[in-house]
Amino acid sequence: EEEIFVTAEEMPTFQGGDLSKFRNWVQNNVKYPQIALENGIQGNVVIKFVVEKDGKLSNFQVLQSPDKTLSDAAVQVLQKSPKWKPAKQRNKPVRITYTLPVSFTIQK
Repeated sequence: EEEIFVTAEEMPTFQGGDLSKFRNWVQNNVKYPQIALENGIQGNVVIKFVVEKDGKLSNFQVLQSPDKTLSDAAVQVLQKSPKWKPAKQRNKPVRITYTLPVSFTIQK
């Protein structure tokens, strides 16, 4: 298993932006599960994941979640992520880990 970095000389980028640009993409693309809406379930799902050397996301790990339906929805949207520009260490692409909260809020 190759080393996974927490920080790198050159951090990965998402569509020319940083983690906040990715967070916006996630919030625009996540599907709120109908059953969670009907039951008034909301909150943050915190997911840890790896940006691979080829820019794909992998190793999704839910660190906290109010409900499994929300966890599943958050992981599904991350799996559909467009490729990132990978992190680099000494000019070589490296694997890096990120943690991201995905918010589920019922709009009144």
